[in-house]
Amino acid sequence: AGGGGGGGLGLAVVAGTVQTLLSKTAKYALFDPTTQMAYIPLDEESKVKGKAAIDVLGSRLGKSGGSLLQQLLVLVFGDVLSASPAVALLF
Repeated sequence: AGGGGGGGLGLAVVAGTVQTLLSKTAKYALFDPTTQMAYIPLDEESKVKGKAAIDVLGSRLGKSGGSLLQQLLVLVFGDVLSASPAVALLF
């Protein structure tokens, strides 16, 4: 009873954890400072308004675009399970 089949799951968990750590590290170390540098030449009022506009628009457009792309993939592939490899490659 039991035993044997958990090695692959454990390896997948470790690989997923490492990937997430590397992804978050790269985002906070590279992406976030780079986006903030774009606002340096602006005056204070433009910085505040620009950041707010970009944050709201970027967030909403990003989420909407991602959802639309996922829905299109599900329509093309027929179901969620069939579309999941394409979703994994794109996202």
